Amino acid sequence: GGQFKREVTVDGQSHLLLIREEAGTPDAQFASWADAVIFVFSLESESSFEEVTQLHALLSDLRGTSDLALALVGTQDKISSSSPRVVEDARARALCGDMRRCLYYETCATYGLNVDR
Repeated sequence: GGQFKREVTVDGQSHLLLIREEAGTPDAQFASWADAVIFVFSLESESSFEEVTQLHALLSDLRGTSDLALALVGTQDKISSSSPRVVEDARARALCGDMRRCLYYETCATYGLNVDR
């Protein structure tokens, strides 16, 4: 895990984001302080996609997610003929729909796709 700060402007107003990268399962302390959660998975890893589903369920049990801003992010930096995409867009969007009030993005840090977004 790590901690990051970033200033962003939304609707003309500046906000400071304090981002804390968590590894492992969410606990009660994490659930109590989080205002938003970004779930990240690899588009070429079925297990990482399934783990996101489990982590969302755990977080929902600890706190509920109706008052959290949620985002689901699929990364695609390693997709190739030897490491093909296994999680299709429709499945990721369906999971995002199940999470409710969730935004979905696919990113590629190598090419800068949706990184700032």
